[in-house]
Amino acid sequence: MEMIAAMVYKLVDGATPQDYIEAGWGGQYAQHNHGLFWTDANGVPWCAFYIACLGDPIADLTENMATEQKARVTYEHLIYLEPSI
Repeated sequence: MEMIAAMVYKLVDGATPQDYIEAGWGGQYAQHNHGLFWTDANGVPWCAFYIACLGDPIADLTENMATEQKARVTYEHLIYLEPSI
């Protein structure tokens, strides 16, 4: 999460309020300025409930790999949406 947040921060660094409005992020700017507020694409805030830890290294590693694959698919979907956004 921190790496993604740092990349987004770098992308919006120096953006004007008008840039936010044009990108459809006017509400984001109004509430958080250039600060990040971690939500999913639907605006649902991130919370610690998304973290799974069973205490078994194999089960935890498998869970982490599955989560990374889900993130990869989401990033691919975002890439496919980019030209239409």
